[in-house]
Amino acid sequence: MRDLRGGLVRTTLGCLLLAVALTGCSEKQEASTTLPSATASETTPELPPLGPADFPVPDEARTKDAAGAEAFLRYYLELSDRQQEALDGQPLRELGPDCLECSRIAKAFDDVEAEGHRYEGGQLSLNDVAEPLLGDEEATIAFTVRQEAVHLVDLAGNTVDQGLPVQPSLSSGITLVWSNAQQGWLVKSMTLG
Repeated sequence: MRDLRGGLVRTTLGCLLLAVALTGCSEKQEASTTLPSATASETTPELPPLGPADFPVPDEARTKDAAGAEAFLRYYLELSDRQQEALDGQPLRELGPDCLECSRIAKAFDDVEAEGHRYEGGQLSLNDVAEPLLGDEEATIAFTVRQEAVHLVDLAGNTVDQGLPVQPSLSSGITLVWSNAQQGWLVKSMTLG
């Protein structure tokens, strides 16, 4: 009798467990109404590197339109201030390989570094920017810029060259050329003041 009762208990227990398991599976589940995003599987083509690795040209400055050209101008002036402090002209040359003024400024930074001097002041800030004039592969932008007073000092902080007083409004311009290889703007020519 013991075997029969044990078998009956096991059978009953097995049936209860099976019923619980089946009940869990038969509960009504809502179907998902969303599909995986298409962007999750698509990839955006990578832009080739442009500008210094630690201060690359931003994506908004790499569009072949008026907004991209103006964003590049703003970036390039910020880069110029940054490189004046770092005393490294190479990034200016790379982004303006055919620009004489860019080469002149880059050389000045390199020369100051070689002499063991540094600049104090001289930061640039845009006063106003005209709407860029776009051609097929070029953009020309007129702008005015403020240049803070600047002078040259040695490593001890002694003035080596009195430099220039503040320039509140330098009439300036830049011509950019679109590079298909770089997928971005490069400086063709620039004037400050």
